[in-house]
Amino acid sequence: MDQSSATASHGGAIGMHGIKKWFGNFQAVNDVSLEIRSNEFFTLLGPSGCGKTTLLRMIAGFELPSEGSIRLDGAEIAHLMPNQRPVNTVFQNYALFPHLTVAENIGFGLKMLGKPKAEIEAVVAEMLKLVHLEARGNNLVTQLSGGQQQRVALARALAPRPKVLLLDEPLSALDLKLRKSMQIELKRLQAETGITFVFVTHDQEEALTMSDRIAVMSQGEVRQVGAPWEIYDRPAERFVADFIGETNFIDVDVVSVGTDRALVRLPSGAEIPATFPAGTQPSGKVTIVIRPEHASATASAATAPLSGTIHDIVYLGTDTHLHVRLADGSSFMIRLQNARSGPCGYSVGEEIGIEISDDVAQILRD
Repeated sequence: MDQSSATASHGGAIGMHGIKKWFGNFQAVNDVSLEIRSNEFFTLLGPSGCGKTTLLRMIAGFELPSEGSIRLDGAEIAHLMPNQRPVNTVFQNYALFPHLTVAENIGFGLKMLGKPKAEIEAVVAEMLKLVHLEARGNNLVTQLSGGQQQRVALARALAPRPKVLLLDEPLSALDLKLRKSMQIELKRLQAETGITFVFVTHDQEEALTMSDRIAVMSQGEVRQVGAPWEIYDRPAERFVADFIGETNFIDVDVVSVGTDRALVRLPSGAEIPATFPAGTQPSGKVTIVIRPEHASATASAATAPLSGTIHDIVYLGTDTHLHVRLADGSSFMIRLQNARSGPCGYSVGEEIGIEISDDVAQILRD
């Protein structure tokens, strides 16, 4: 299916405004407003208990918001029952029928909608091809591997051609290699069908790999929304920076502020540029983040912006982590890509300098 025509036919833009959800005295979602674009792979990312699944269930209709509005292509849907919404959900446990064949599982929803037999057969054949299971239509789902069962669950959810597909941590039960393979498959399916995908996960790598945009959640609130590179390279606050990957936090003093960058003074006295979140005006003492791969080691400790002593070296195959103790006692990590075999060339107890590129430091919002 052509992606542009799929987008035009499906729609799927979701608007959530002022969403709050209470379970007794516990507030699971606190004043969330989000705009999810049509034909977007949008991910709700956060730790357990952050409210992401509750938000997903409110889009599906399994939970009703205590306050707020949920719109689909501009029409209010918060009052509609789940079966009245052009939305389907893929659950963590797949929820397949073990006594039915793969084809019967895929066509089940269409059968419940009263679709003609010929139409069901045509759609099932299309879905089997889409998920690369053409030869397994007559097998029972119990005869399939975990990854194949996941594809059946996806095909069944896609068969009625919903405007929005909701995915509630659907890859968590798979092993690491299969999970990585399914990440690619999910992104391919979203692009080929032109359906809006809303994906829930606590796995940062899943979110970064598949998403067009990510909403990072904590304690029922959305902390930041952005493209994967924005969430990783330009985190707006400490929780986002700490939750997404590994990073170094350094307390610095603001020297001067420009349009979109500031000059900050490191504990060593060296000054470097740093970007800052939109809508903020940094001043005084602030915290910056520098990702480990955005710093490099040098033997010229005296002239580098930072310097310290290596207290640990961790080899991880693709890269090596140098853990450096700075002069003020804090720790800084450098990630070296292993472009050759053998030791990294550094040793524990060695004093090194740390070079920092001009465009990598980010000031966090207070």
